[in-house]
Amino acid sequence: MYYEITPDGAGFLPAEAARMDVDGLYIRSLSIAYYISGSAGALLINGTATLSPLSILKQVALLGTPLRLQIIQRHEEETTAAEKVKELFRRDYPSIEIHHESTSIDALLLTIDGTISSDPIEVTQAEFSIITPPQREQRIAINCLNNLFPPLKLLDVHVDMQFNGEMYLPLPALQLSQHEMKELAQAQPRSEAYNAALKIGLCMGLFDLAPRFLR
Repeated sequence: MYYEITPDGAGFLPAEAARMDVDGLYIRSLSIAYYISGSAGALLINGTATLSPLSILKQVALLGTPLRLQIIQRHEEETTAAEKVKELFRRDYPSIEIHHESTSIDALLLTIDGTISSDPIEVTQAEFSIITPPQREQRIAINCLNNLFPPLKLLDVHVDMQFNGEMYLPLPALQLSQHEMKELAQAQPRSEAYNAALKIGLCMGLFDLAPRFLR
């Protein structure tokens, strides 16, 4: 089985994953992916332009000694985020091997042996054995809100650790309250996208009450 990792999420494949019913991880819609391998396993992060480089770095503790960082980025999604990630990894792990490539692919598979494939035939075949996260749409909505409304004091979007090598983990928390997000939306010159995201969150049951400006 391949386990889907949604945007701003991460999946971990421990070194012993080969003994489990896990074939690998799957990204359905690629913007920028970070594949980090180490002595204790591998990590695949389905990144976005606003995902915190420092939050990515913090996930490395799972991997033991990090050995390799591979960044796969879509041509039209070029961003400085990847450069900051490389800078942090070179600073803290000077011996790590780093590869960065630009691609036109839409989806990719990471198998437990460390192979990354974007071959359309392989991806299509794998879709018959893909497991999606429980409450997938709620998870996507939470990460979308966290992406749109990063805390002003942190200025980052945290990695959502979704899959631990055996199972999906609980939903992430909203980084800001509904009231805080409402105030930020009202302060935007063009608030349409922010209001729309809050409406989706409301429909997904993430909030108890509708904010006044949505009534």
